[in-house]
This record gives sequence, structure tokens and C-alpha cells, in this order.
Amino acid sequence: MLSTETAKMYRDFYDLVREDPALDLQTTILVGLAAALASGCEP
Repeated sequence: MLSTETAKMYRDFYDLVREDPALDLQTTILVGLAAALASGCEP
């Protein structure tokens, strides 16, 4: 589990990155799916 401080930093980073998307929604979803599969998650 992440510490409170680390979780806040991650949320701030995530929100900042998602604020002005460089990729369209479909590409963003596919990249997220690929990253999840590459890290061993199952859909």
C-alpha cells in the first residue's frame, strides 16, 4: 500500500497528465490496457 504522501503525489501527477491529453480516448485506453497486461494484470 502507498503512503498517504506518495498516493497524493501520484494523484497530483495523474491529474496533471490527464488535464491536456495528447492522445485520443481510444489510444489512451489501449495504452492503459497494454501497460496493465505487460505488468501481469488480467483483463
